[in-house]
This record gives sequence, structure tokens and C-alpha cells, in this order.
Amino acid sequence: MHFLSQAWMINSKCTIKKEVRTLARENKPALALKIAELRNNRNLTQKALAEALDFSKQEISNWETGLKTPRIAALSKIAEYFDVTLSELLDERLDITNVERTARVLATHLNSQITTEELTKITKFMDQFAHNNN
Repeated sequence: MHFLSQAWMINSKCTIKKEVRTLARENKPALALKIAELRNNRNLTQKALAEALDFSKQEISNWETGLKTPRIAALSKIAEYFDVTLSELLDERLDITNVERTARVLATHLNSQITTEELTKITKFMDQFAHNNN
């Protein structure tokens, strides 16, 4: 094969790889990008984060690539480790028109032993959050 043809093929392959990486980055869920951003801001490797959170490096990789989504307990660990709220981690804002659905989803993740006082605090927080976003 001619040298220029080889050089063109190599250059084309590199360009295609860059385009694939760009497309993959653009199509990643916000959560995947946020986890990677938080980890990179602390100059951590995926392995170091995995060890700190007691997960496998593969799990961290899967979350950051968007192949899998962390379960609620893992989200809680990640948020605590990076000192961010779950809302910040998920880059969510409470949809005021969907407060009832949000409350039902939240309730399914709560411990069945929750006290009335704790439930009242959660309700007040949601009401305050909804009021502040109006």
C-alpha cells in the first residue's frame, strides 16, 4: 500500500474515533456526566473512587458511560462522598406539576419504620422546595 494511502487511512480512523467519542459524550445521561465531573474535579481515578465508595471500578465505569444507573443507595453514597445533594447529583429540579408523583416515588424508597415526625419534615421540605421554585 502506498505511504500516503496508509497515512490517510490512519488519519481517517483517528477522526472517526474522535467523532464516536464526541457522539458518546453528547448522548450520555446527565447523571453519568455529573459523576465523571465530580470525580475528575477531585483528580480521582475510577479505581480510587470505587475503593472509596466500596464499589467495583467496573460499576463506576458503567455509571460514567451511562451503561447503567446507580441504585438509590449508591446515589446516596456518591452524593455524601462528594458533599452534594441528590438533587444536585441528579441535576433535577422538582416539577411543581408533578409533586404528587415525586412524593409517591420518594415514599417507595423510604424505610417503612419512618416516624410521623420524619414524614412531616419531608413534607415540609417538599412544600418549601415547591414554593421556592414558583
